[in-house]
Amino acid sequence: MASNITVDTLTKGAVTLNTDEIVDTNSTQVCKAWVNFNGSGTVAIRGSYNVSSITDNGTGEYTANLTEVMSDVNYSVIVAHSGLGAAGADPSGNRMIGVSIISTSAVRMECRSITNVLEDYPQIFVSIFR
Repeated sequence: MASNITVDTLTKGAVTLNTDEIVDTNSTQVCKAWVNFNGSGTVAIRGSYNVSSITDNGTGEYTANLTEVMSDVNYSVIVAHSGLGAAGADPSGNRMIGVSIISTSAVRMECRSITNVLEDYPQIFVSIFR
């Protein structure tokens, strides 16, 4: 038999959490995974949730591998990039990024110049909602 406990705030040491900030991660409508990674030079994750690693599949092609698999492939993926490198604005101009393969365990994406040439991006962002 399940029991319910109703509280306004939870406190552990110096950390206080208002109960309206608690998110049911089993619910739909929440971000199930995200990653911010460097896709230029040595590919490296800057920050992530539920992404175990990034695979560099070659110039401009990456796979975000999920720690916990999705129940099916009927989820939404948002990919974005920034052309800003460590020294400021990237001089190569407009770019495109898109998802090429979705599976329950990974998302593969391609990054292209405005002339449709695969190229590495310095900052890539992926979010998965289910």
